[in-house]
Amino acid sequence: MLKKILLLLVLVCSLGVSAQQRIAVVDMDKLFREYYKTKIVEANLRRQADIYKEYAVKLQEDIRRLQQEFITLRDASLNMVLTPAARESKRLAARDKYAQIVAKENELKNYNREKQALLREDQEKQREKILADIQTVVRNQATLGGFHLVLDKKAISLSGVPVVVFSTPAIDITEAVLKELNAGHRQNNNKPAK
Repeated sequence: MLKKILLLLVLVCSLGVSAQQRIAVVDMDKLFREYYKTKIVEANLRRQADIYKEYAVKLQEDIRRLQQEFITLRDASLNMVLTPAARESKRLAARDKYAQIVAKENELKNYNREKQALLREDQEKQREKILADIQTVVRNQATLGGFHLVLDKKAISLSGVPVVVFSTPAIDITEAVLKELNAGHRQNNNKPAK
């Protein structure tokens, strides 16, 4: 990977010398975090996760209730005051209750696994849409600024080395991109307290 980056930089440098190519940088992390749609998506995902969690909590409460019923039936099945037939009836009821507990625990595990997968999938889809929006605006700003190449100044190579080691503020188009991304969207950071 580092070889590819070096090759890219050599290529960029050779193009820059021959055709006076202009390069810009952006902070993709900042663009992603401060884009208003990111905040909306995150809030929606949190709400959905809370809904899923509420149902999971209900299932856990059902499991606790079933466990208490099981303990009561099990203890009753060991009560020597009861007739053998009554104790056997309680034992069978306790066994059935235990089967209900196992089924409910499996339901909870499956529910959690399924909903986590759905959340991850939805998060990835939304992330791709947001990145597509950002890339479109970066492309527009680069074209308007006459830039031929835009690099993410926060990018890290596979070896853990920054891809862009140095850049001047003059070639950073992050703020212009962010302004265009959030154009027409009013920030609600200063809401009055109720």
